[in-house]
Amino acid sequence: MSLPDSFLQSIIHSLDSLDVVGVTMSGSFARNQAGRYSDVDIQRYVHVLPESRYEHYMLQYVQDRLVSVKTLTVEEAQKSLTRPDKAIWAIPGLRQMNILLDKEGILAGLKRAAERADWSRLQPAADEFAADELMGYAEEVHKLLDGLEQDSESKVLYAVWGMVDGMARTLAVQRGLLILSENEFFQMVQDSAGRASDWTRSFRIAAGMDPAPLSQSPYRVRGEAALRLYAYTARPLLESLPERYRKIVATALKLIQESGIRV
Repeated sequence: MSLPDSFLQSIIHSLDSLDVVGVTMSGSFARNQAGRYSDVDIQRYVHVLPESRYEHYMLQYVQDRLVSVKTLTVEEAQKSLTRPDKAIWAIPGLRQMNILLDKEGILAGLKRAAERADWSRLQPAADEFAADELMGYAEEVHKLLDGLEQDSESKVLYAVWGMVDGMARTLAVQRGLLILSENEFFQMVQDSAGRASDWTRSFRIAAGMDPAPLSQSPYRVRGEAALRLYAYTARPLLESLPERYRKIVATALKLIQESGIRV
């Protein structure tokens, strides 16, 4: 499914101003994968961000098609290529974008920079990001263990929510998975970990993708799976973590083991 040129021109006309550097389109329409309910992802690049935060991200219907407009600076996009947690999204996003308006050729240069991006240069920062995440999510380990001990469904499920997202991002960034679409994120992390791996089995149960046994409380099953997910994410990286991170992560892993949860 494609969009009429008149549709895109109307969007460009509505967004253009003296401060606008250019306009691009990404997402399913840029990848020629759009369906009946796909929205149109538009990026408006400016020299200076508008003061109103409402203008940073807007949704509107144009000719019965939902259009999302994100306003950002070129500098912001350039920085996203240097931060591994942003780059896993930015590199493929900039590579696939369709340039609709580029007044000075700046966006074409930005796209070329994304096409030349070399993940090996970002790997040290990616490893640092993973170490920091694993240390930070030791707090979720404590919340999960405490919630399970207190039979607190709310506490456990809130911690599960964070752990599923955090460990998926940790794995994706540390391994440099370039995410072509948010719709493929969960598929890609499972494929990278291995569909039959302990990591993926724990991820699917914690995320609620696979059902809990009828004889057990679902929130407890998910909570224990989230603790295993942390362990299976942290263990392969433990010895390579800087000392300031390793002690915290190792203690969290020890607490999981001492709780009786088998990993």
